[in-house]
Order: sequence, then C-alpha cells, then structure tokens
Amino acid sequence: MHDQTRSRLDGWLPAFLLVAGSALFLGAGRHHPQINASLGEVGSPQFYRAFAAHMLHMPNWGSVHLGILLGPVLWALAASGAARLLPRRTTSLGDVARSALLLAAGLWSVAFVLDGFVGPKLAGAIASAGTAADAEAIRAFSANQLTMARLGMLSIVLVGTAMLALGAALLVDARARSWRSIVGALGVIGGAWPLVAALRGEFYPGPFTSPWWTITALTIGLWFLLLGTVVPRLDPRGADHPVGSAEPVHA
Repeated sequence: MHDQTRSRLDGWLPAFLLVAGSALFLGAGRHHPQINASLGEVGSPQFYRAFAAHMLHMPNWGSVHLGILLGPVLWALAASGAARLLPRRTTSLGDVARSALLLAAGLWSVAFVLDGFVGPKLAGAIASAGTAADAEAIRAFSANQLTMARLGMLSIVLVGTAMLALGAALLVDARARSWRSIVGALGVIGGAWPLVAALRGEFYPGPFTSPWWTITALTIGLWFLLLGTVVPRLDPRGADHPVGSAEPVHA
C-alpha cells in the first residue's frame, strides 16, 4: 500500500505543478497589456514613454508579473518528477528537458523581476522628469527593458528546447493514436517554433514585442497543461497505464 501511494504521488505531484504553473502563466498573462509597435517605434523615446505610462497606470502590474514569473518556475519543479517517469531509454531527453527548464526558470525569474518590480521605479523617474528632461531616465529604463527582453528570449528558447525533448520522449513506445502520442507530437512542433523564431530574428530584441508573442505564449502554456494530463499515466518501463491500476497497459 505504501508503494502504491508513493507511485500515485510520483505521478500526481508533477502533474499538479504543471497544471498550476500553466494556470498562473496564462491567467496572469491575459492581464498583461500588449507591448509592441502600437506604442511607437520599438526602441524610440515615444515607445518607452508609452511603455512607462502603461506600467504606472496599471495598479496590479507587480502581481501580474509575479503570476507570469511563477509559471515556468513550477514547470521546472515538475520537470524533475516528470523526467523520472519517462521511458528509461529516453533518460538523456529527460535530462535535457529538466536542465533546460531549470535554466529557463532562473533567467525568466530575473527577467520578470526587472520588468515587474524594477521597471515601475524607473518608469516613475520618466514621468517625474517630464518630456523635456527625461533623456537620462529613458536611457536607464531602456537598458532595464533590453536586459529583460534578452533574458526573456533565452528563457523562451530554453523552454522550447524542453518541450521538444519532452515531446520526443513521450513519442517513444507510445501507441500511434494515443493521447500521449498526440501531446508528444504537439510538444515537438510547439517546442521547435521558439527555436526557429529566434534564429529567424522574430524575437529581436525580445519575444514580448513580437507579433507572434501571444500565440507563442498560449501554445507554451497550453502544452504544459496538456503534459500535466499525461504525466500521471506514465510508467518508467515505457508504458501508459491508468492511475491505480494493478497492471500497466503497454503502449
């Protein structure tokens, strides 16, 4: 009985963390205003003044960014448990995914502390200085945002790498028409996109000003949610099985 309880916890704990991470990432993300060329030419003083105004006029700016920040952190925590449940011959893929998510979570956390908590302080300096004397404040604000954008791009590329590795691992030993294989294929496709977009320059200077950012964020958040539905059914011997069943049903 003790082993059965532990087995259930091994599957359900990472699943819970994956679902909770997606709920925070998507739920908080939908409150974030779009920051793109609609505010002015990206990188121009007009763009940064409009961006700063968004920060200052949104009272829950910090809490929204905290929610977005926590999503990948919870995914990274879940990755260690989920990787243990993958087929044994996909150990290297699980290790890549786990390492990529841990690195991504660290970079993502720094990026969203800069944007969510440092940014409003620098934005206040722009508002206080006024249009005629805000050049120095804009330089400080733009440096903070550029750092955030570049860290964000590296984070998204690492998240995509993790999705690609986890998706490929799910496809190993899975039935062709199973839910596991569908989620695995979606992970490979969805994970490849951030890598391609970064190489093509779509995410320069960062992914958040790209016209593709909204669909990219939705794809990432929804895929980790779907992964949470698969993890409890994984067996490290390479089988899918209903949670609580006595014998695994081989994929």
